[in-house]
Amino acid sequence: MADEPAAVQAAYKAVADALADHDKATAVRTAVEAVTSGAVSIPTLYRDVLSRILADTGEAWHRGETSIWEEHLASATVRTIVEIVYPGVLKAKAEIAPAGRSVLLACPPEEAHDLGLRMVADRFDMAGWSTFFLGPDTPVEEVTAAARRLGVDAIVMSSSTHFHRLAVRHAVDALKKELPDTDIWVGGPAFVGAATGWLPQEIVDLDELLGGPARGGQSADAPAGEED
Repeated sequence: MADEPAAVQAAYKAVADALADHDKATAVRTAVEAVTSGAVSIPTLYRDVLSRILADTGEAWHRGETSIWEEHLASATVRTIVEIVYPGVLKAKAEIAPAGRSVLLACPPEEAHDLGLRMVADRFDMAGWSTFFLGPDTPVEEVTAAARRLGVDAIVMSSSTHFHRLAVRHAVDALKKELPDTDIWVGGPAFVGAATGWLPQEIVDLDELLGGPARGGQSADAPAGEED
């Protein structure tokens, strides 16, 4: 993106180049140092570096330019970066007033791709929400039980493929029936440019919900991409 700050451009190129060389250590070190030095914020790292890299890797695989193992290596590297910078997420959360709202995030049954959703969870944390991240392949009845026990205000379900988007539709319908007073939102690569059949209130813009791009990155209708 031509209008990105030079530091973001540099971080993106350095991490992408390291992954092209299958050099996880350099990719992780570069990304973490960009954050710890103050050159790039965590939300910007997620949106403009890591999400782009995951999306680019997925597109390269679809074009037959990369192997599945290379895509998995990229995702594993990004996950390591996200875990390392998590203390910074908690620090940012501690520096703002609590939002007074809570959210549970999960993937539907048979959906194993949860990395993008994890970054969305961190985004909610940095906006002061209480977050409960359940991760991949979660039975709908367990999401329902957790939401009731935790008393959450909202649930976010994610899908990376059109096949799993159908599973999300069934999950959302079931959750709405069981939890009529809870906001149910969806997101993930499967919803990018394909929101037909979903209500406007089911696909929420995180920038609008959480206070704009200065606090975060990806929208709920397009959380950080992940295709491995």
